[in-house]
Amino acid sequence: MDGEIDFTAHTEPELVEMFGRMDPRYAPTDCARLGKLLAERGYIVTDGETGPGYAVPSPAKLRALIGSSHPIEYNVDFGPGGRLESMHNDLGFVGSGKLTVDGISVWISGRSGRRQGLVSSLSEQQVRLPIRNIVNVESQEQLVRFEYSGEDMDDGAITVRLADDSAVARLVSLLPKERTAGSRPQIKVDQEFTRRLIAQSPKTPVTYAIIAINVLVFIATLIAGADWLRPTPAVQIAWGSNFGPYTSDGEWWRLVTSLFIHFGIAHVAANMIALAYFGPLVERLYGSVNYLFLYLFAGVGGSIASIAWHPDVNSAGASGAIFGLLGALLAALLVAQWRGGDAFPGDILRPIGRWALLFLGWNLYAGFTGKGIDYAGHIGGLTTGFLMGLTATHPVTGESSYTRNDLRHLVQTVPVVAALLAGGLWWAQSAATALAGEGLYWHTVHWVLTGEHSADSRFNRALALMKTGQQDRRALAEEVERNVLPFWRQASVRLATIELAPNSPYVPTLQLLRDVSDGRARAYELLSEGLRKNDIQEIAAAERAMKDVAEIAKERGTVR
Repeated sequence: MDGEIDFTAHTEPELVEMFGRMDPRYAPTDCARLGKLLAERGYIVTDGETGPGYAVPSPAKLRALIGSSHPIEYNVDFGPGGRLESMHNDLGFVGSGKLTVDGISVWISGRSGRRQGLVSSLSEQQVRLPIRNIVNVESQEQLVRFEYSGEDMDDGAITVRLADDSAVARLVSLLPKERTAGSRPQIKVDQEFTRRLIAQSPKTPVTYAIIAINVLVFIATLIAGADWLRPTPAVQIAWGSNFGPYTSDGEWWRLVTSLFIHFGIAHVAANMIALAYFGPLVERLYGSVNYLFLYLFAGVGGSIASIAWHPDVNSAGASGAIFGLLGALLAALLVAQWRGGDAFPGDILRPIGRWALLFLGWNLYAGFTGKGIDYAGHIGGLTTGFLMGLTATHPVTGESSYTRNDLRHLVQTVPVVAALLAGGLWWAQSAATALAGEGLYWHTVHWVLTGEHSADSRFNRALALMKTGQQDRRALAEEVERNVLPFWRQASVRLATIELAPNSPYVPTLQLLRDVSDGRARAYELLSEGLRKNDIQEIAAAERAMKDVAEIAKERGTVR
């Protein structure tokens, strides 16, 4: 609807923007008034037919605004786009491009990374920044930096490199002089922090080694039969995923191996992209040795939290360890702010913060739209990384991270790690006692199969000694009574306590295991009595009972 807008209360740049948003279909009178006003002030006005129009400065207006009858264009370099470069920009531009000033707007064009989820791709883009929204312009040598704000984009900053000092001086003269409260020159701060951080850890080999291992393991699981899109539990469990019923039954190595197992291409890709982004910065902050321990123990902390919270879960992936890196980064930021003198530059913090939110958002989205997102593992990793980071972080001084001081910081984390692991393992063991249903089934099956191998080995070894005359029947009976028979009796009791839903696919297998364990317990009881009494008939009965159990297992299938 038309209204009496007081155009005199606005600056010319504001009026140009207003005209570009005003739709003549709904406010024809105001559009006409504003268009006429801008034309009188030297703008070339183009009315929109089905939407807002636009206004650009005429050559005469351009001369008045910038001293040239045409927009001034600069060839600029945005840098390679890394987090630790002398040039930072929050618009995602990389490489060479152009920056154009017309007195009303700053137009930036070039190759920019546009993100889809956690994946980014480069394409030609052009961004318009209203010149009235640009503040805190500064320059150093051939670099020019300024900050911007806008209604259609997040606040940010951009640094560009120009061809020579004269181009720098002219561009700075065309941009606003306004400085916000508390602002300070940032280019030198960025350069100094980057110089010290890279001098502290020139390379980041651990991050890229971890990425390579994850990718190779993922390819290996595909070759082994895993689906490249969806979880294939049998394959991932065989390769070492954190399957709670197995892990809490003694296979604690799964807490580590599961960090390198992933459930599909999207899972591994999202985690590796995030690791490639966060990892190098955290590795440089803590040093490669500390970083490796931090990554592994944060991942283990996440794995422990996972099976402690859901003792029957089958979890895997690097996300718990990556959340640990974010926790360590947060710890470093808090300690740096507390120290005061080595705070992180905002040009580094802003993109890191956005990527952290993006990574968190991706996990939340995946959790709401799918199944299997392990929030307990994420929280466990984040907490472990944060607590380890508090003890291991140190100022960014530019000194090599491979020093005695670095070792001292690593040693300081030992009590923290020991306390976390001890508490976590106790929690996981306690949680395992609450297993029920199929979770208890798999926990018990794993225990039975592992114990069966041990019991059979002991019996066969003792039987071989008896057959070679190295021990008598009484010694074999003692071995059966001490190490074999108690196992099968306990197996019968544990299997009898499992309750499965009637429609569970594991009901037949559970009944088979119960029959096998009961049969072997009875057979070994007969064998023990026969050996002690030297009763040939009872020993023969025990052997027949053993064969009957073997026939039952052969006829009715195997454990699945």
